[in-house]
Amino acid sequence: MDNITELEKRIATTNDAGLIAMLLERLINNFKHCINAIEDGDYEKIKDLNDHSRDILNELIYQFSGKDNISTNIREICIFINKQITEGYIKKDISIFDKCKKVITPLLEGFKELEAIEKPKAVTGITYGKGTLGEYTLEEGKSFKG
Repeated sequence: MDNITELEKRIATTNDAGLIAMLLERLINNFKHCINAIEDGDYEKIKDLNDHSRDILNELIYQFSGKDNISTNIREICIFINKQITEGYIKKDISIFDKCKKVITPLLEGFKELEAIEKPKAVTGITYGKGTLGEYTLEEGKSFKG
């Protein structure tokens, strides 16, 4: 249990909105790395980053596969971003990846706000006497339970 990374803890303790926010954060990081790769002339790295971004976009499309307006709009944004990163790779154009960051950032901010509002799947706290992090589940109408 001591070898759980911070990312694993975050995944285990966040809610659904937090998981989506994590995907969006990773997309934005990929766009930043693509910009750096263009500046460095490392075009193979852009291809790898775009492939990873497409995996994230596919996951988002799957998660928002409903017929409601929000799901439809998020799917359309994902399709738009996919087209943009393809064009950015072909043209080696930094401004396209900047545009992708600007499109995704408001979504990220919204999901971060939802993450803060919704109840987490689990709450992590310090365990007395051990000095290590222990994970506790927060149940409806109850206090922390180990």
